[in-house]
Amino acid sequence: MRSQIDRERIKAWRDGMMTEQDVARALDCDVALIRTIVNAWADQTLTTAPGWVGKRHGSLASIKLAMAHSLHLHAGLALWDAALVSSGCWQISSSVLKILNFEPPRHADVGVPKEGGDAHFDPFMLFAPHATESTPVAALDEYIEIADGRRVYWRKPRSNAYTLACELHRLSEVSRREDTRSFQGKYLELLSRLREPTDYVSEWIGTVAGGRFRPAPNRFSGRAPPMRQGPGGGEDRQTHADSYVSKVSVNVSLAARLMKRRALGLAVTDPLAKEAPANAEGRTTR
Repeated sequence: MRSQIDRERIKAWRDGMMTEQDVARALDCDVALIRTIVNAWADQTLTTAPGWVGKRHGSLASIKLAMAHSLHLHAGLALWDAALVSSGCWQISSSVLKILNFEPPRHADVGVPKEGGDAHFDPFMLFAPHATESTPVAALDEYIEIADGRRVYWRKPRSNAYTLACELHRLSEVSRREDTRSFQGKYLELLSRLREPTDYVSEWIGTVAGGRFRPAPNRFSGRAPPMRQGPGGGEDRQTHADSYVSKVSVNVSLAARLMKRRALGLAVTDPLAKEAPANAEGRTTR
């Protein structure tokens, strides 16, 4: 499904034209907070901070800023530490981006953008004008979990959200073209499954402490075995994952969606703002 949104806003989001002021408005925060995050990234890459002031940001950088802001606001991380986690967890931001900026496969029979980069596909209707309250979607949403204020985990649905998006997009395009009840029925059935309970996988991705983010060794290496739940193996992994005094889950997919809706000029009712930050994202204490 294609969303009818102002093309100039879409281009600014996609083409790296988001200023720090634009990002601050989309996150409903001060520009100073954005610059602190950006300066933390600059310090990490040994780039002088003044060169980053006024920099324009693309979709991926904007998502990382949303992640850092949400980790600081809802997980209680110091802003500098939250910035380092968002920078170090590059594969999480890339995964979130794949859904947020959905593009159908180029080899697909239907739905190849005729308008080029200006096309905006929205198979989950996350950016429909009427969908003002962006709520969690079980089949899509990915989380960063902070255990005891330092251990960092990535929790995500076991099923492939991009594959689901491609099928929804295909059914939507075919049903529009052929207007058959069978395709429309399959499309609505698939949509109805989005908020059903889902199975998650969790991966330890590093530790944040002392103003540094220490990534788990080879956590994204294709040659390395998957490091699920913790740094050890077998029962030790599960023991490590379950050994915590407190843990908070931050829905970074939701944070990014709220940000993009504001960036596109769409109304937003933030469900996270209705509760105290300690409870908004799912805090567990033992």
